[in-house]
Amino acid sequence: MMICALLTTQTLSQPATLYAAANPESLSQTTGDTYVNPSYDEINQMIEEVAKEKAIPSIILKAIAFKESSWRQFDKEGNPLFSRPEHPAIGIMQVATYNDNDLETIHKLKTDIMFNLRVGAELLDEKWRFTPTIGDGDRNKLENWYFALWAYNIWTDKNNPNTLAATSPGTLTYQEKIFNVLAYPEGFLARYIDPVEVTPIPAELLPAAGIPLKTDSWMTPEPIHYGDLNSVDTPGGEPTDPGDPNEPKNPDNSNNPVDTQDPPYEEEVPDPPQTPVALELIRLAGKDRIDTAIEQALKGWPDGAGTVVLARADHFPDALAGVPLAAQYDAPILLTSSQALETRVAEAIMALGPEKVILLGGEGALSRKISAKLEDLGWDSERQIRVSGLNRYETAANIALATSGIAQSLSGDSIEAVALATGQNFPDALSIASVAGIKQMPILLTEAKTLPRETLEALKDLNPQKVYLIGGEGAISLSIQDTIQEQLSLPSSQLVRLSGDSRYDTMAAVAEAFAGESQGLCFATGQEFPDALAGAALAARLNATVILLPKSSIEDYPRLKNAIAQYPCNFETQPYIFGGEGAVSPEQVAELKELLENTYVAVNLTD
Repeated sequence: MMICALLTTQTLSQPATLYAAANPESLSQTTGDTYVNPSYDEINQMIEEVAKEKAIPSIILKAIAFKESSWRQFDKEGNPLFSRPEHPAIGIMQVATYNDNDLETIHKLKTDIMFNLRVGAELLDEKWRFTPTIGDGDRNKLENWYFALWAYNIWTDKNNPNTLAATSPGTLTYQEKIFNVLAYPEGFLARYIDPVEVTPIPAELLPAAGIPLKTDSWMTPEPIHYGDLNSVDTPGGEPTDPGDPNEPKNPDNSNNPVDTQDPPYEEEVPDPPQTPVALELIRLAGKDRIDTAIEQALKGWPDGAGTVVLARADHFPDALAGVPLAAQYDAPILLTSSQALETRVAEAIMALGPEKVILLGGEGALSRKISAKLEDLGWDSERQIRVSGLNRYETAANIALATSGIAQSLSGDSIEAVALATGQNFPDALSIASVAGIKQMPILLTEAKTLPRETLEALKDLNPQKVYLIGGEGAISLSIQDTIQEQLSLPSSQLVRLSGDSRYDTMAAVAEAFAGESQGLCFATGQEFPDALAGAALAARLNATVILLPKSSIEDYPRLKNAIAQYPCNFETQPYIFGGEGAVSPEQVAELKELLENTYVAVNLTD
């Protein structure tokens, strides 16, 4: 089983660059060289060394390596272990995250078992940081690795036990398979790990479909079991339980009166000063908007996607509300012409290999010919989902209801929030799109002075606890605000207007309001919609916010400049530029680098 790469972070001492297989022949060909696997004792020692370096309980890393390759770097003929001919997963950790043009790295993944182990451990660490935190985030609690293990394989509902129970009864998720390896180690593995029955998160607490929300609270399931990390191994030196790593612990220490005493005072050691990093902004661009969307999809989903969202490339209304829906399904957004499925888009869909394709808009937006072509390619009517309406407002309403239909399986009769933006233009809706994706918050559209009936009905159905009005009173009038407050019986404090003197000041207002909701920034032009639309789906997956940029210098918009400079960025999230130099100029990139360099911290992920 190959692993799935979700994030693009600083790996191998530089930002990872992921592409679809450019030259698969270079990966499948082998030379006359053959190799011999180290002994199990040697591999066990290697895994324990890497696990300690990366602050991962060694029993977790041992189980993954067993599940992926049975602790083999090479096959019985002495050739590097591959999963498939094209863009294969490689070696003991079945690493599939690499640049097909980086032959040096590929060679090391194939021939250097220690290097392969380290890259696999780094990817698992990415998943730990990217997925929802469980409990107190203690890395030594084995139960807290449930979501990271899920994502190491693929962060989609393919590993949701509720989805599998409905579609493939009796099939175990990847994380359940890992837990089984830990509970019942087979063959040689029993010599290197003691059996431990890690407690999974109960399926009834997980969403009925889709993936768990990062914004939800996830308690560590009990009984709790511990790994072999100690306070020196764990980031920040968090204390961990020193006892038998495979014995359940009593979390509240009710049977240990010694632990109820106040701990001795320890003087705080200040954190070392942060070191500014020479920041690189990676540009994702194609020859046109359709190619750029393909680049974004293949970059963010290098090992495929369970769902792909398809929107028209030349007109924005039907697609504006689509980003939260894409985020719910962990899906990229691809663009095509209205009347036909372009060959390059069809090839991208086939490369991503989704179970289903969601079409945004009616047959006037994406024609019947597109559906027919998808059927010819293998996506029959049961694997196509069209979300549409009689107009842009009803389409947005239906997309919003489809989005919340997944989330409401956990939240009951009310959702946390809805964003409302004008349907007459795209910047306000796109300002909130990536944040709405991260928060899985539906987007609805309105006219300037009248709230469309379709939008009001959707608001009543969604029954949000809060409504964000994106744009000034010229975009969404006070009378609309009053109507919403009256119809939903909301206090005035729960209608929050985010606006500014221009689209870029509105963008700044959104960034300021949601500064704590993501870990980094991506950038796209605010003059056109396609790059930001498809980019917002990728950004949501990376837990990043898309910032819309003006055509002129960022200096011309002081509020936007300050919002970018003050944004709390995380070193794990690579900043991207969506679109070519005609959309975001080299001069703007230089401005952004200067603004951002002091907010990112240099961390050597490969020691």
